[in-house]
Amino acid sequence: MKLSSKLTRKKHSHPLFQNPTPMFQRKPKAALISLVRNSELEGIEQSMRHLEARFNHKYNYPWIFFNDVPFDDTFKARTKNLTNAECIYATVPESHWSLPKWIDESRFISSLEYLGAIGVGKGWMISYRHMCRWNSGFFYKHPVLDDFDWYWRVEPDVHFFCDIDYDPFVFMEENNLKYGFNINILDDARSFPSMWRQTQEFMSEYPELIHPEADFSWVIDHKNDGEYNNCQFFSNFEIGSLNFFRSKTYNTYFDYIDRKGGFYYERYGDAPLHTLAVVLFLSKRYQHDINKQCPATLHDKCSCEPTNLDENFYKLVPMESPQKKPEDSCIRLWLGGEWLERDDAGQYVKTGYEF
Repeated sequence: MKLSSKLTRKKHSHPLFQNPTPMFQRKPKAALISLVRNSELEGIEQSMRHLEARFNHKYNYPWIFFNDVPFDDTFKARTKNLTNAECIYATVPESHWSLPKWIDESRFISSLEYLGAIGVGKGWMISYRHMCRWNSGFFYKHPVLDDFDWYWRVEPDVHFFCDIDYDPFVFMEENNLKYGFNINILDDARSFPSMWRQTQEFMSEYPELIHPEADFSWVIDHKNDGEYNNCQFFSNFEIGSLNFFRSKTYNTYFDYIDRKGGFYYERYGDAPLHTLAVVLFLSKRYQHDINKQCPATLHDKCSCEPTNLDENFYKLVPMESPQKKPEDSCIRLWLGGEWLERDDAGQYVKTGYEF
């Protein structure tokens, strides 16, 4: 998990190598949250089994499930049976899961047809647009989260391969961290072609909101007129501060982007929006950490084969795509420094296995 914060970089200080948090410490106000349908019950059961076994059976953070329709009794009974923690079931307000009044419906339908025809992932799905918009600007406003400060997003059909022997919520709270991720990936630029231009316009209109230590270097394509290189934190797994998203700064940005209509006229995702918000409003201070699905150094606590640092870079945008690619993988651009260095043979000095 990579972390953006006011924390200096230190080698071999990842919390996985530290003792678990003593149970007498104050427990953060945190929850595991999932936007999931009744029909995805088996998928969320898979995720719960893994996360309970690897982490939450020791900490019992509540599970909060969101759905755009009420959960049925079967979903509630089977999910409650997988944890000793409290389970909370919430319905997304209709106003947060419907077409905004300022959207031109005919233009929206044309977008669905066009993006579906050219093969943009889920570009034809109306519900997917609502989901991306909700995850971008509404999840943290739901009253069921009012008493919480932190969230860990959990998707259906997720596998957690390694034991988590520390409390990441405590770690983030104690170190003033705001956002954590585990994958930094290249996204399909066809789904949000206007987002960077609108973000630049926002920056010009609200320069006082930009963090004085904001680091744009790793998301800018310096060989392509300073365009966004489409690198993003993969938000399907993220841990974050609810107060960061509740802030006036973040909501000014979301409202600005939302009013442009890109969630419906294009297919804006919450991942690039979260990424650009973290870049704009947080300083880039980070802990030397593991950005891979399976770390080699924890083989005795994991049930998977180690993966390379760059493993996920081309999962969304194939190498053969004509989309302009960054000079290096997104995670290496984010890490910078020695992670970009190559030897005389062109091989990376840091291979992705040395932690």
